[in-house]
Amino acid sequence: MALLLGIDFGTSYFKVGLFEETGDLRGLGRIAVDKVSPLPGRSELPVDRFWQLLRAGLAEALAQAKATSAEIAGLSYSSQANTFVLLDRQDEPLTPLVIWSDRRAHPVDPAVAAFGDTAQFQRTTGFAGLGAEFAAVKWRWFQAQQAALWARTARVMTLPEYFTFALTGEAAGDASTAALTGMYATAEGGWWPAAIDFFRVPTTALCRPLSPGSPCGKTVPRARELLGLPPGVPFAVGGLDHYMAAIGTGIDRLGDASISTGTVLAALQLVDRVEPVAHCYHGPHFDGRFYRLAFDPAGAAQLEDCQRQFAPHLTLAQLTALAATVPPAAAPAAARSQDPDRRLGGMVRGIMERISTTHRTLLQRLQPPRPVSRVIATGGGARSMEWLQINADILNATVVAPRCPERACLGAAAFAAVAAGLFPKVPVALLAMVHAEREVQPRVEAVAVYAGARAAGT
Repeated sequence: MALLLGIDFGTSYFKVGLFEETGDLRGLGRIAVDKVSPLPGRSELPVDRFWQLLRAGLAEALAQAKATSAEIAGLSYSSQANTFVLLDRQDEPLTPLVIWSDRRAHPVDPAVAAFGDTAQFQRTTGFAGLGAEFAAVKWRWFQAQQAALWARTARVMTLPEYFTFALTGEAAGDASTAALTGMYATAEGGWWPAAIDFFRVPTTALCRPLSPGSPCGKTVPRARELLGLPPGVPFAVGGLDHYMAAIGTGIDRLGDASISTGTVLAALQLVDRVEPVAHCYHGPHFDGRFYRLAFDPAGAAQLEDCQRQFAPHLTLAQLTALAATVPPAAAPAAARSQDPDRRLGGMVRGIMERISTTHRTLLQRLQPPRPVSRVIATGGGARSMEWLQINADILNATVVAPRCPERACLGAAAFAAVAAGLFPKVPVALLAMVHAEREVQPRVEAVAVYAGARAAGT
């Protein structure tokens, strides 16, 4: 049976999923990413370790699927943005993978900050502001702080570009992650000449950005050494992790927008045009439209911190079950209870309601042309029935939970299925592979309670 390989390059975990063309998950490898910090503010992953982690993840997935790599018919990925590596003229790494969260370029050069605040930058890229997390900002840092190393640099490659190049020999990547570098002209497509000049990156050092889901050659013999894949496996470029998770949830078919509860909180919607919207980012969709993304760094770690501090003996499922015993908007009072279970339930429900309220703010930030009536939930929050209900009540919208728990991997697998020739187009693949598991409706009484609490400022 043909298997489709979808890899999710998360910041904390790499996930390696093997899927059937029906969308059923046959095997999953979940590998913690053991980043290193050689100096304060630095965050790196040695290139050899990168491949070791992926090989371990694929081996785990194949073992679960009781399959071999010869059965893999196609592959693609979902990726973080702004993580990169510098390569020399022999295409050997000069640096480890520098993770997007690396802060070596802080504080940002005032000239760089001013460039990111211009109206032209916002109109061209689809977002405003440049921080130390952006790859291009760190490339300027290398030019100034490690000039000799920069002089040896022949290529600059983001993580998905390097992955594509190493496995296929194609110096290409996806425009979806390129759109978050600050150097991509999102509406027009292609690298932005003014940004290339400003950041002093030769065009010969850049990869070719392709539309998400575009076929991009096949694996070369070196893929066996790097990842354990045979040569000749069709490859498709993927996209930004939040976008790929939305693809794997059935965005636009099963819901108007998607929300994600993970390391960060995110909301995403498809739009027809790139228009500067405060605190939002844009990137290309595979059909010529664009995604609009808003996110908040205060993610699900809030709940995990609560668990570690107050209830290490309980699972997250047990904590959310305690939260279910607390009525809507009653968390503050319950958290003051003398009863330990009620107090803990109140604390947990308060965190869940706070995260759902943040999702409400993020959806509003997207400035949808009409009220959002159906929202697809992804991430940890989509696994909890109670959290789905809280989301439905606070958002006053139907909340859809897809069947597959690994949505970003599934989105990548759908791209891989098209590259493999199993489906003629991405929408056809998504129709066959992405399915809803349940829908949760807002409760009129709870919607009113939450609306009253917002009006009262509580």
